[in-house]
Amino acid sequence: MDEFSHFKLKIDAKPGMFHGKTVRKAIGQSLWYKIRDRLLKEEPPQCSICRFIPEHVETNKIHIHEQEEYDFENIVVKLTGLKLICANCHAFHHFGFTQMYSSKEKMQQLIEHFIKVNGCSINEFKEYERNLAFKRLPTNLEFSDKNNTVSKLSLQDMLTGNYTVKFAIIGDIPLKSDIIEKLNKKDLYFEYN
Repeated sequence: MDEFSHFKLKIDAKPGMFHGKTVRKAIGQSLWYKIRDRLLKEEPPQCSICRFIPEHVETNKIHIHEQEEYDFENIVVKLTGLKLICANCHAFHHFGFTQMYSSKEKMQQLIEHFIKVNGCSINEFKEYERNLAFKRLPTNLEFSDKNNTVSKLSLQDMLTGNYTVKFAIIGDIPLKSDIIEKLNKKDLYFEYN
């Protein structure tokens, strides 16, 4: 994959056990819109990857991408940062979802965007896509709860969503203390020592 390290736009996928589990959903729209407003005031409303600048005040074409790392052992999504990116670049950060729900025409437009941003050919895109190796989750996962009781998260639990995902706020995030307070109230905050 080193041959593609120069790509500005990369394909990413969230590990299955964390699908649908985001700080944004956990804290609610009211606080999320305050964070979004703060980011749009602090940073120019342009994509941090392709440099797209929306016409007028089309801020719906600029998304906030949650940069995350995943702690499988503790079942924690670690929010490490927030980036302003355009809708087209954002589609590649949730590529599995994009492939499932985009029309053939939309996928072609997105691939053309990827090629333009990275200055590559369609063959290089296809080669990059083929070489991607997303981390697979083991069928059973050991983890410790608050009382240090070791348990196993079974494949059945993962498939049914019979587990709780917690969140850690690691990066320099606007309204960080408000986010932590809201997560704590819902018993969804995980603090690393």
